[in-house]
Amino acid sequence: MRLPACLAAVISSVFVAACLTQVSTPARAGRFLPEVENPYCSITTYKLRGVEEQASSMTDRRGRPVIVVNASTLRDDPSYSQFLLAHECCHHTLGHVAKAKQGLGHVGPQAFFYIAPELKRMELEADCCAVRLLRERHQQDGIDAGAAAMAEFGEKPTGAHYPTGLQRVETIRRCAELDP
Repeated sequence: MRLPACLAAVISSVFVAACLTQVSTPARAGRFLPEVENPYCSITTYKLRGVEEQASSMTDRRGRPVIVVNASTLRDDPSYSQFLLAHECCHHTLGHVAKAKQGLGHVGPQAFFYIAPELKRMELEADCCAVRLLRERHQQDGIDAGAAAMAEFGEKPTGAHYPTGLQRVETIRRCAELDP
């Protein structure tokens, strides 16, 4: 039986969060969770095998920002990984992770219900921010790979409550054309 995408993403996020909450010190983190250098921000970035998501931005149990990236994605597509790492950094720098953690001021235990309407906007903002970071570093191949990956989704959403692939391609192209 295949799980709905939104449920699979939640289960994957819970798994990643469980791994991160087991870490009690930075020294232990290095032994259990391999880190990868992220050239787009100073946020600790872990690479994990066996997670369904390509990447996720979150906080650890101490409230520190972290990024988790699928090890296969990093290995198999270095150009797309540039876009992905920059995109996840942007979720933190734009305050998306903090807003999601606060549930946008919700009352009750179902934060996702309250954050869902904002997910489309947040993804498009992070895409545009990632393009700016990549342009500053003259990494056009990362921008092109991000657009190509989103184009594969076509008219379909790129995740639960996310924009369609074509909407994301349009945003990436528009932001790539803006003056620096």
